[in-house]
Amino acid sequence: MSDSLTPEALNPLRLPIVFTPGAWQRAVLLELSGPPEKLQIDRLSHVLRAAFEAHLASPHEPYVLFKVVNIQPTDHLHHDPLLQLSLSLLQGPDQPDALLIALAGEANAKRT
Repeated sequence: MSDSLTPEALNPLRLPIVFTPGAWQRAVLLELSGPPEKLQIDRLSHVLRAAFEAHLASPHEPYVLFKVVNIQPTDHLHHDPLLQLSLSLLQGPDQPDALLIALAGEANAKRT
């Protein structure tokens, strides 16, 4: 078994996962006409897989960055085809622990 697949490394992956509104909008929400449910489920699965892979690559880091394909349409010539997100442990005195997926840099302002 790989060192990254220890029970200690896998425990955070059992926590609830929350997205910041910005991360949800940019990484998962699709603005297509017609029923986008399957595409959104596929996109959500892709983002979660990328987050879990980033965590397993650095299981002892409290904050990891990862990238996914940027799905937002843009007319900008300098458009980055990858969207950088972060995964961090969200802990609060009056709430259960959870994993937070945010736009890179967005979570730093929200972390306690």
